[in-house]
Amino acid sequence: MQIEIRENHFLLLSQRAIFWEEKQTLLIGDLHLGKITHFRKEGIAVPNIAAENNFLRLNELVQNTGASRIIFLGDLFHSKYNSEWETFTAWRNQHHYIDMIIVIGNHDILPVNMFLEADLQVFENDFEEDGFIFTHHPKTEFDHSKFIFAGHIHPVFTSYGKGRQSVRLPCFVIDKNQAIVPSFGVFTGGFPMDLADNRKIYVTTETKVFSIC
Repeated sequence: MQIEIRENHFLLLSQRAIFWEEKQTLLIGDLHLGKITHFRKEGIAVPNIAAENNFLRLNELVQNTGASRIIFLGDLFHSKYNSEWETFTAWRNQHHYIDMIIVIGNHDILPVNMFLEADLQVFENDFEEDGFIFTHHPKTEFDHSKFIFAGHIHPVFTSYGKGRQSVRLPCFVIDKNQAIVPSFGVFTGGFPMDLADNRKIYVTTETKVFSIC
């Protein structure tokens, strides 16, 4: 689904990412690589296919969009070093022609030089371009001349049916001055979001994005 923000066009994608058309750039939040391997090392029975799912969807995004750049909105790698980092660097080498930027998140505890060695541009706080700010934590104070893209909270929206049944889905939250992207990674939980004035919510299934309001 395409939306327009400040005369730029953004595709909300069912793979839980945004494609900025004017810049041929993918925006990806909260991948949390390494989390599944961390669980498995701790004896928690998480199928390894879950980790593979992240890379399958990344490949699908790159192939479908032809992106020339990816901005990771923090929490790219969830934990201290484990073997998923090697999987990521191998994936990154396969896509050496794509510029990649990371805005450091609270879970990105790996040394910064590891991101640099993987050929990522690193921003400790915000990355800003053409009036858009890309960051990890959503902001509560705004410069109204700029628009913010953030992650961190893993937004989800619950829709209720007439029979009191409910479905809880990841969502994109678009406010007047800020957009919050859903968590890209699996096993990341979610923070419930409500409708509000000057807010649009778009939920996503595995195949389609729907507008709630």
